[in-house]
Amino acid sequence: MPVLVHLADEREAASIRKNGIKIGKHRKGIFCMPVLQNFYVSHQWLRELKRSGARTYVGVYFKFNSKDLVYAGQYNQEHKHITLGEAIKEIMSLDDPLGYELIVDRKIEAKEIEKIKILPQKLGWRYYPSSHNKKPTCACPVCISSGSIKGKKLRDKIEPPVKEMGYGEAILKLKTAESEDEIDDLLMTIRRTKRRADPSDLLFLLDKKSNSVNQSVALALAMYRHKNTRAVLLQLLTSNDNDTKEFAAGSLLKLYGQEIENTLTQMNDWVINNAIKEWKE
Repeated sequence: MPVLVHLADEREAASIRKNGIKIGKHRKGIFCMPVLQNFYVSHQWLRELKRSGARTYVGVYFKFNSKDLVYAGQYNQEHKHITLGEAIKEIMSLDDPLGYELIVDRKIEAKEIEKIKILPQKLGWRYYPSSHNKKPTCACPVCISSGSIKGKKLRDKIEPPVKEMGYGEAILKLKTAESEDEIDDLLMTIRRTKRRADPSDLLFLLDKKSNSVNQSVALALAMYRHKNTRAVLLQLLTSNDNDTKEFAAGSLLKLYGQEIENTLTQMNDWVINNAIKEWKE
């Protein structure tokens, strides 16, 4: 019977020796490779797995009937459901078997395990099979998984974090902004964080007599936790633009909830009533 090797976190070794290898809650099976004459190919996944954060991996060796079915194939391709014997022949026939994997879709019982041993921790490839120690050039979660060792440092090197614009800087830029798109982008920056600043900082924007700008101001005011916020939003409720009026009512409801609901209801305005209805849903 062929021997397969499953790579596991050393911290799980005692449990595996006692209880066997279980199919995990978020795992579709038990990943493994056949033990071949080429030690590197059999244990090729070790360095890639270490990127998940575990410091030491062990090899869990178990026998499996060559006539039993496994899922086999390259990690980034659809796997075939074939016998273990066929899968081993396929691996041995490949010019480049790196990236190949087997998946056993049942638990491996403790009595089936032959041995567990610590392996050299620099075996295999990282990032992708043909990388040859090259570091990734993409910072996406697939190339650099969350929680991987030195992952944040590598992500920051590939894509340096952009310094968040401060509130004071955003207000200064708003005073010199010429286009409505630029004003909208700056107000979007302000909307990312709750603040206790005086919303009067934005009143100069209402002088532009632009419905689009007034709408953006009404939305941004939902982030202002200041005693003057209510008065500014109530002022925007007198707008002739229905969207401005609806956004202002929505911001009032987000800030003050039932406290302001009765006041808005008494205005008997269908636009404001729509905002109340959406807030309640």
